[in-house]
Amino acid sequence: MSKTRLISAVACLFAALAAPAALAQAPNRATTEIPADKAKVSGSIVVDYNTRSERSQSSQDVYDMGEIAIADLMLMRGSIARVPNSNVTYSIRFDVVNPQNPSQIAREVAILRGDLPIASGGRYNPEEGKLRLDIVKGNQVSSRFTGSIQGREVVKWWDVARRLKTASKEASKVYSRYVDGKVVSIQVKNPDPLRFERLGLASGPFSFLVESRVSGILDYDYELGNWLTDQTGVTFTYNIGEKVYSDKVTGSIRYVSENGEFTDSKGKKRKFTSYYDYNLRVNEPPVNKDNAFFGGDASQADSDAFFSASDQTKPGIYGRVYYLDSDTACKQVRDDTGAFKCVGPTRSEITYDLKPVGLTYQQLANWMKLELLVIGPFTDE
Repeated sequence: MSKTRLISAVACLFAALAAPAALAQAPNRATTEIPADKAKVSGSIVVDYNTRSERSQSSQDVYDMGEIAIADLMLMRGSIARVPNSNVTYSIRFDVVNPQNPSQIAREVAILRGDLPIASGGRYNPEEGKLRLDIVKGNQVSSRFTGSIQGREVVKWWDVARRLKTASKEASKVYSRYVDGKVVSIQVKNPDPLRFERLGLASGPFSFLVESRVSGILDYDYELGNWLTDQTGVTFTYNIGEKVYSDKVTGSIRYVSENGEFTDSKGKKRKFTSYYDYNLRVNEPPVNKDNAFFGGDASQADSDAFFSASDQTKPGIYGRVYYLDSDTACKQVRDDTGAFKCVGPTRSEITYDLKPVGLTYQQLANWMKLELLVIGPFTDE
């Protein structure tokens, strides 16, 4: 056998071994805590908002995912095409890392593909678009996304002024969390929720990464641009063997608008114009309901304490997702004062620099799959 054919044969053998069905002998890896030195999410996405540009006639915004590395588990590459308020089309390829030898990577073992239709009321319906995760190497199987997401009511900044005026006349929602052993609360006027309604996340690309059901709410604060959870949180429920697991994610993703520079996972210096600061906890004890009634006057001190990510010892997801935005040739719309303003960036370079702490492989995979489904709302503003 020639050297080329031998290498090809070895590659094919590893692809088969790395495919989900062949890894069924290690089902407990799903509940294994990710080693601290491997616990990270890094990589980048470049978004061209063609629908916002005067120079483009395209009806689609395109998300080009260079490569997102998820711990020592898998890598995602590909593209997402989005027609705002209409449809999202996925073509994301998964490479998987050999758990016995992390230096070995099986390429394009699985593909996330299909559509995520958006109904007129803002509801995302993956079943209608046959959104699925297909295993295309080894034992080929297909797992579909099910359920729905009720999207935000307002997705354009020029509607926000009206929303805030309405919100000022409505009751505030109080959010509470433990900070240094104390309950800290803030109030948000009429937040806009993403509601996960029996959303089913497809299994894979490894067999030990099982299907999960998602329920709960992720609220958006128009005034400050933050994402928050209430005490209900966002809950992921799944079965491994005969055991049922239920993980609740609570906390915040705080928006910060400032210019700066950071070093990416490859040691390259990059600029940013804003970032999201992650402070999400997994299975944190709930705040006493009586204590949550007090405080929360939205003062700067309360707000700073609530969003503080100084304590990163508890199980959760921390770190930042950086944005480098540009608004070259952006379309113009009148704001509430009558002045013309840019509808938003026409291009964004998004860089992940997240650190999971104390999470299992299943827990991290669940969150990252969910982020893929809400990438539109996360990048609307």
